[in-house]
Amino acid sequence: RPDTSKTKCPPKVAGLRCQACSTRRMMLDQLSRELEDLGSAAKVGHIGTILDRHLRSSGPDSRIVKLWLSKLGTSKRPIQVANLLLCLRHRNLEQDIYLASVAITLCRKCCEWGTALNILVDMASAHVQLNTIIYNAAVSACEKGGQ
Repeated sequence: RPDTSKTKCPPKVAGLRCQACSTRRMMLDQLSRELEDLGSAAKVGHIGTILDRHLRSSGPDSRIVKLWLSKLGTSKRPIQVANLLLCLRHRNLEQDIYLASVAITLCRKCCEWGTALNILVDMASAHVQLNTIIYNAAVSACEKGGQ
């Protein structure tokens, strides 16, 4: 399947969404429900199964993955975020500074300093170009976690 992540949507007309946006939103809602059913400590294998099912049905749409990650972030589920990033890495899918930023910022908010450092190491080993903001978020996570 073609990668639709770089497809631009037409401007919204009278509040209506294009078909691609509506489809992505439905997929995101389905993914979110499945993750919610797994609980806050979902294992890598469970998240990987859901991710694989999504990839088979839609292809590598990075916007869905980013939306999913953001939704996990607003649900304050740092372990699931870290596991999702690990699944992406194992499947050789794109990881970028945005994903690192969302994940480490979430860890800071949840005082998960160990998870933040693990994500930092994983992102560096995946050759994601990290910046000062990411490093500061990781340091802040450690401070907030009492380390």
